[in-house]
Amino acid sequence: MLENYIRAGYPAIAITTPEEGRALDECHRVARDLQMSVATWSSTQGLQVEETDQRASISDPVAALQAANKLPENTLYILLDFHPFLRSPDVWRSAKDQFSVQKQRGIVYIFVSVQFDLPRELEREIVVTSLPLPDRNDLEALLRQVAEAAEAEVPEDTAPVVEAALGLTVTEAENAFALSLVVAGSFSAPVVAREKEQLVRKSGVLEIYSPDANMEAVGGLSALKEYLQLRVAAFSPEAQKYGLPAPRGVLLCGIPGCGKSLCAKALAAEWQKPLLRLDAGKLFGSLVGESEANTRRALEVAEAVAPAILWLDELEKSLAGVQSSGKTDSGVTARVFGTFLTWLQEKKAPVFVIATANAVDQLPPELLRKGRFDETFFVDLPTPEERADIFAVQLRKRHRDPEKFDIPTLVSVTENFTGAEIEEAVVSGLFTAWNDGRREVTTKDISAAAKAITPLAVGMADKIDGLRDWAEKSARRANGVYTQMSTRPTRVIRREVK
Repeated sequence: MLENYIRAGYPAIAITTPEEGRALDECHRVARDLQMSVATWSSTQGLQVEETDQRASISDPVAALQAANKLPENTLYILLDFHPFLRSPDVWRSAKDQFSVQKQRGIVYIFVSVQFDLPRELEREIVVTSLPLPDRNDLEALLRQVAEAAEAEVPEDTAPVVEAALGLTVTEAENAFALSLVVAGSFSAPVVAREKEQLVRKSGVLEIYSPDANMEAVGGLSALKEYLQLRVAAFSPEAQKYGLPAPRGVLLCGIPGCGKSLCAKALAAEWQKPLLRLDAGKLFGSLVGESEANTRRALEVAEAVAPAILWLDELEKSLAGVQSSGKTDSGVTARVFGTFLTWLQEKKAPVFVIATANAVDQLPPELLRKGRFDETFFVDLPTPEERADIFAVQLRKRHRDPEKFDIPTLVSVTENFTGAEIEEAVVSGLFTAWNDGRREVTTKDISAAAKAITPLAVGMADKIDGLRDWAEKSARRANGVYTQMSTRPTRVIRREVK
């Protein structure tokens, strides 16, 4: 992309990247291809003209911009970490003057920095691009370079190690490969993955989860499980050749505590794909342009790690204020949301997005239209059959045999319970048995604990009715067929409240 911009005659280009060395290498490559000279400036080293080895001690940013007058024609003029100076009126005014003059001489200003926040006066003068993270081919070449330098053996199958390094910069990947040799004595995918986990967390926006439970740990939700099981094969190369597109993702809406977030964690373990959690609250920064830059960086890392699962939890809270963004935050929330929507629609990388929401009425309508997600599922209160399944899962999770418990009785006393409330009943029953002489827990203990719990649905009767009405028209059911539809749970709840 950099070469295309230069060929097109752009006078100024900003490259946002944490890999300054790699950006400089790319600039030199383009300069060689286009037979251009190269000059570099930084506030500490001043001006250096490589072709003539000319050096000048220049620290003033205005003087640095004007130094292009003495450069030979057809030169790439690289300015490092220049973005803090552009807020000064003298600097941006001088930049506008110089761009128009130097364009006639074939001099292209290249600004390289980790971030680049343009003042409005220069928004139409400078084109901003980014240096993509290294792909599989880049990382495999790097792995072989590290192996050669360390006189280490290259594994026959480099794919696991290379895939574990996806999402890292060249420097980070090189360090991870070297650490693997020190720790494991060979190139180890788990060691590289652990190093990547720490580095991704340092971004402050994305987190990598290591799920320890698969879909068998999710009680109920049979329709959702079946749907997801049919989609996993689409990530394979054979599926791509067949013509299947990579799955985009699903939106899970419904009642809190019914397993939406657990599904995201379990799906990553089931599909054996990295799980990235995007904390949308951390996208927003105090500096102008920082929020938009954080969003682009998070999505770029997600694509680099692909194939992966991107988890957005409680999405409606993240998007609060989108409609009033122009009045309350100068449109920052709206721009971040717009960037995310465009990415959802246009992304090519196999990043499966699983988003959860409790309050569907708070989601912007444009998020719900087809093309953003493959499907929208409604997660309802568990049916009796699903409650039995959840009890079995929770008992096995705590090293108990479900066959030794009266599951039908437990199901009957937990009508209108969420999965989280069923888990709480099991845990409370265990506490009761433990405190009563550390004896074995019984059905009676769990049943008594369940009766002491007031279901969340008691206070959400009207909201659940509204969610179900919406789901009948706009979403698929994640649960099995509801067997007690003739007596809606919300109506039973209202009689109990009276």
